[in-house]
Amino acid sequence: MRTIKFFSLTALMLLMSSSTMAQLDSKSELSFSVGGETPNQTGIIDGMAEAFGSAFGKMLSTIITLGQVDLTDKNRTEDSYTPTFSIQYLYRVAPTLKVGGLIAYQQTSSTLEVEDTNGSYHEAAKATNNYFIVMPTAKHIWSEKKNTGFYSKLAAGICIADNSAKMADGVKEDTPGEVTNRIKSGKGTRFAYQISAIGFEAGTSHLRAFIELGYGFQGFAQLGASYKF
Repeated sequence: MRTIKFFSLTALMLLMSSSTMAQLDSKSELSFSVGGETPNQTGIIDGMAEAFGSAFGKMLSTIITLGQVDLTDKNRTEDSYTPTFSIQYLYRVAPTLKVGGLIAYQQTSSTLEVEDTNGSYHEAAKATNNYFIVMPTAKHIWSEKKNTGFYSKLAAGICIADNSAKMADGVKEDTPGEVTNRIKSGKGTRFAYQISAIGFEAGTSHLRAFIELGYGFQGFAQLGASYKF
């Protein structure tokens, strides 16, 4: 009887261990996140210029953002922006490595101004900027336990910008040519990236909430949820 109990307990422990390992060794991961402070938003250059001095701050911000800060100038001010919304799929190709891809979206609104003969500026148009991002992604897992995990992530791809504008009252659409040119220059594609230095996730073996800190087109900070299967 004791032998039967012993083997039954051993079999149960092995089954539980196998089940836990299977859960931790899930192949696929689907996640959704929101993030803020991206290169599509202004204020990054100005903030660093104030903190470190104009010339050095602008140089530092250009290096950190890989030169991808939104092409804005004194004639454009950002009024509002949405978080970056991302959907990501990853597949485990090694015990500590997952690869896949993500799609993301962000919208910003800005005021475009023109300079008059007196040297002052006045509103010429309101611009809406839509950014669609597609990036292949790699995730390195530093630690993965039953309920928690630490990781880093790297992604690179393209950002497709689609901008439109509504002219201010009393301004003819063909009058401020410089405004039209700035709207056109904002359209097209450019290099996109995300460098998440540290990510922390917690929850069950299948469903987890996570936070990522880094820089790129998904944001300086991201909050989200993932499902592993």
